[in-house]
Amino acid sequence: MSQPDVLQTSIFKPQHGGLRWDILFGSYEGVERFAVQELERAVQGCLPYVVQVRNAGESDAAGGHRLLVGTAKNNRWIAELCEQGRITVPDRNEGYAIACMESPWTPGSRVAVLAGNDERGVLYAVEDFAAHVVAPAVPDNPTPARLREAFDKLGDFARTEFPRIDNRGIWTWGYVVYDYRRFIDHMARLRMNMLTLWNDCAPLNAREIIEYAHSRGVRIVFGFHWGWGLADADLSNPAHRRQIREHVVRNYRENYQGLGLDGIYFQTLTEHSHVEAGGRSTAELACLLVNEIAAELYEAEPSLYVQFGLHATSIRDRFVDLQPLDRRIVIAWEDAGVLPYCYTPGIGAMPDSASHEWLATPESTVEYSRRLATFREGTEFAMCAKGWTCLRWTDEFEHHGPFLLGERDAGFVRRRLNERRARWDRVNSLWFQHYPLAAHFYREILACEPARTTVLGLIEDGLFEEEIQPSVALFAETLWNPQRPDRKILEPALSPYYRAGR
Repeated sequence: MSQPDVLQTSIFKPQHGGLRWDILFGSYEGVERFAVQELERAVQGCLPYVVQVRNAGESDAAGGHRLLVGTAKNNRWIAELCEQGRITVPDRNEGYAIACMESPWTPGSRVAVLAGNDERGVLYAVEDFAAHVVAPAVPDNPTPARLREAFDKLGDFARTEFPRIDNRGIWTWGYVVYDYRRFIDHMARLRMNMLTLWNDCAPLNAREIIEYAHSRGVRIVFGFHWGWGLADADLSNPAHRRQIREHVVRNYRENYQGLGLDGIYFQTLTEHSHVEAGGRSTAELACLLVNEIAAELYEAEPSLYVQFGLHATSIRDRFVDLQPLDRRIVIAWEDAGVLPYCYTPGIGAMPDSASHEWLATPESTVEYSRRLATFREGTEFAMCAKGWTCLRWTDEFEHHGPFLLGERDAGFVRRRLNERRARWDRVNSLWFQHYPLAAHFYREILACEPARTTVLGLIEDGLFEEEIQPSVALFAETLWNPQRPDRKILEPALSPYYRAGR
């Protein structure tokens, strides 16, 4: 029998009929690579077939359902929808638009658009879509058929978003980050963009951590002391200030400069309640030390981002003595009242709070922080928020030498979380009661119109890498836009997307 001259059609037959969703991306580099991966994960969980993921520049928007992800600059189909006025992407850092509509290219098909103004905006569009569109659409008792039907029937909607707080994130001692990859991934899913890691010394895998964080749109700030913890140091003594300066500059140059980090954070001798020492205010003395050290650092790196962690308990009303501080230095306020500064989120001053009677109410806390946000006009306002988990100082904490950060065994992480359940149950409950006070606080700070705003939550040894707690999701939603009605902050924080194991 003779052989046919033409090969026959493939015997492989599709198992799933009907129109299918394809992802058409603008870029598969940097932060947008992670955004495309996150989108594929969210969508693939609803569809029984393998979702095609293709470059928008080489693919047609016609022919089926389409998920368009990217920016107007790198995704031609998003650019076309912008030109037609079907979507509007806010011209703001980290801003984005998400929408779902009938396809303008193929009647009967659907198009979902996830368009960012920049690469972080693209990622945040994806995370918003996954958390607040896809996850709520999952039906009860889902089957593959019901999941696909629900996704195919996503209704028309369109909205634009951009953050009101510029830098939103977490402050923690680094050695209690047990899995840095999952920790940072969870930050990205909450649209957080800054992580401050304090350590006795830089971790050996610092470069890897920084590179990974940047691929998730998270800036990394490393923290180390500028005299903090030195029992006999006297800031009024020029010799002591010189010794501290030499240590800081040497430490930075030998261990931190050149890592690619996004800034440094430090604390100095202000974690006490003495407003004066030797006839001079703590604020004045700290300012003197910090300016001397910063001058030498700025000589080498004029654009270095520096956060000065300052305990208000030793400053009180003498903050005006900080006026001579180099305006490039950002003061990150700590312990400046009750919620959202205190360790237990509540209305009154709590026993475990570092606050004193002078700031014992939410009203006095807001008023004091408004003064802090305005006395250095035109500068950034930054703060360390509290009310979640922290180190167990009395029975576990100890200083450490060189180490690897965030490479612990998964079993250890799960066991550790079980040890912290009681604390999480308590603070989660309290935050659900009192989060409107925090939202009001941040609204008042924004009304002061600082040049920029940074809020980092003290969330350490809370096993955030294992599980996103509802109060942390609520914190992230509050920071994203505290100017919404309180109910509109709470509802998105309860998305099942944050509770899903990854």
